[in-house]
Amino acid sequence: MREKEQVTRVVYVRHGQADFPHDRLYCDAREDPPLTLEGERQAEEAAVLLRGEPVDVVYASPMQRTLSTARPIIEATGAPLHTHEGLKERPFGIWDGLYFDEIARDYPEQFLAWKQDPVNFVPEGGEPIRDHARRVTAAVDEIVARHTGQFIVVVAHVGPIRMCVTGALHMPLSAYRQLTIDYGSLTRIDYGRKQNNLVFLNYHGRHPA
Repeated sequence: MREKEQVTRVVYVRHGQADFPHDRLYCDAREDPPLTLEGERQAEEAAVLLRGEPVDVVYASPMQRTLSTARPIIEATGAPLHTHEGLKERPFGIWDGLYFDEIARDYPEQFLAWKQDPVNFVPEGGEPIRDHARRVTAAVDEIVARHTGQFIVVVAHVGPIRMCVTGALHMPLSAYRQLTIDYGSLTRIDYGRKQNNLVFLNYHGRHPA
């Protein structure tokens, strides 16, 4: 009789919309924007989708927008909350806090190089995306090892969630931009000893616009 493989269920939740321009890079070292009213609604919707699920634990990036998204989830599930520095978004060095049109104007050659090869180009002082992927996947590996066989919710940012999906499925890192991860959406991966399975991606209980 074949032994059924034990899996660890991880649901990734992207934080709700934050009070920050959509065409500007975050600078988490200096800024920590709160959720907008729409972002709070998205967080509540994520909590509704998780209510009744056997969630054992919730992990979140330590930023205000992720913690505010996690709050209604822990209220709905009763699960304890832990933060993990490894789940933070990727820093972009000298580009942090800049609008995209400012980057295109002030760093035209570098901006073009980034657009043409986002995997290999790194702004000065920024985190190489391969290092970012290793950091985030190491954090998730640690969490999964600590809670093997349990149901885990991870509240994080779009970049880290993309890194987790590409890493778990052994996708080329260059494919990360093909993954749509909306605000407040849920993505589930079941982690097993031999393989990982993507159960759903970018789910928020509504049809896409």
